[in-house]
Amino acid sequence: MNRTPQDFMRTSRRNLLKAAGGACGMMTNTSLLATLLNLQATKSLVAATDTSGYKALVCLFLNGGNDSYNMLIPNEGNATTGEYGDYYSIRGGFDDGVSNEGGLAIEQSALVPIVGPQSRSFGLHPGMAAEQGVDPIETNAGVAKLYNDGNLAFVCNIGAMSQPTTRADYDARVNLPLGLFSHADLQRHWQTSFPQSRNQVNGWGGRLADLLSSTNGNPSVSMNISVSGMNLFQTGVDVVPYAIGTGGATQVYGYVPGLSGGGIQDRMFTRAFDNYLNETYSDLLAKSFSHAQRDSTDAALAFNNATNSVSINTDFADESPSNHLKMIARVIGARQQLGQGRQIFFVNLGGWDNHTNLLDAHMTNLPRVSRAIKSFYDAMVDLEIENDVTLFTASDFARTLSTNGQGSDHAWGGHQIVCGGAVNGGTFYGDYPELTTSNNLNIGRGRLIPTMSVDQLAAEIAMWFGVGNDQDLETILPNIREFYASSETQGPLGLFS
Repeated sequence: MNRTPQDFMRTSRRNLLKAAGGACGMMTNTSLLATLLNLQATKSLVAATDTSGYKALVCLFLNGGNDSYNMLIPNEGNATTGEYGDYYSIRGGFDDGVSNEGGLAIEQSALVPIVGPQSRSFGLHPGMAAEQGVDPIETNAGVAKLYNDGNLAFVCNIGAMSQPTTRADYDARVNLPLGLFSHADLQRHWQTSFPQSRNQVNGWGGRLADLLSSTNGNPSVSMNISVSGMNLFQTGVDVVPYAIGTGGATQVYGYVPGLSGGGIQDRMFTRAFDNYLNETYSDLLAKSFSHAQRDSTDAALAFNNATNSVSINTDFADESPSNHLKMIARVIGARQQLGQGRQIFFVNLGGWDNHTNLLDAHMTNLPRVSRAIKSFYDAMVDLEIENDVTLFTASDFARTLSTNGQGSDHAWGGHQIVCGGAVNGGTFYGDYPELTTSNNLNIGRGRLIPTMSVDQLAAEIAMWFGVGNDQDLETILPNIREFYASSETQGPLGLFS
């Protein structure tokens, strides 16, 4: 953009407002909204919680429905016997390799072997051993290594439910999630943990932040930081996501604080913008907007100054979601400068709605996830904070075990990942279901009724984050007592040390 001194002389307040609030301004309007709401978030409850030290939670949302039964695969027997034989059969055998039509099974020889509960044999998709800077044929790398080292666990056959659901409940259509098998609905249900309604306007990560945000030392930066824009999961009553990019908080184009650096055009724009922000307004709305813009401008500058001072020595791939998690690592590294004792992060990764070309898409997507998670964990080790940071995956649903000829369709219960130094890893939580047509959980085409609810995982995470098993947990997760009694003293799953 070329600007002359004469242009600045003609700049009106309206144009300055556009510069401040437009697409290039202050992380767009989400930043301003976050600042406005978080500056008044003094209503946040100070509950009977443990908020000592620092803890961070990272949600990696696999948007579109990950076919997680090709991510974590039974490995006992062979193509005609045992659990692998059941898997091979229900997935329709192997793809024919010519027309890209046929079965969805992964060849047993390609699996990365791991040991599950009760010493059962399982295998990971070969992409789950991908790691930045490591030979692709290395099998003890990436997610596989994190699992083998005890720093990562799988949560099996989990999905959105309002109460435990049987086959009889499904057949009678009793208390099922609204819009079952719908992308929009199941994404909403995962993020709100309230699947009996489409009207929920806040997520369980937002409600968790509402409860704890007043314990952070810097109210101008939200506890909830998104590297993927606004989202329902992090939206609370008082707290909204503070949206940043992979390079940090977006500042007003051409604004150079202190009139230092930049060219003459930037310095003149900065002077004009500062004059606008510093002007005294008699109109209450104009005054409030000007103050909010100043707060938002200063917050973005302080945020970038803090995160830019953090050096991350771990090698991250130059791809999504690695570049998103690298930015989160920088924010975590700046936690003391930012005055944050609790933080919740959100990353959205698309590309999982594979009605066609599923095998090819998975061979691209799963290595990206494995590289990102491994690099992120290693960065937390470098920062000496791996025991205080937990990452978990979420996705709309799993996909049908049967093929539609080229891919698979929308299903229900699937598997998710939980990773961190505090995780009791190297095992599974929940029941890995029998992959047969005769399984009573199979409601057709290999759509499996979940045997674990989102609430159970969310409650485990919230309690690790510092919330007690009391009324506060019920505020965050309205359906939790359908799955977890108030008298329990341990988490619902036992995921954490």
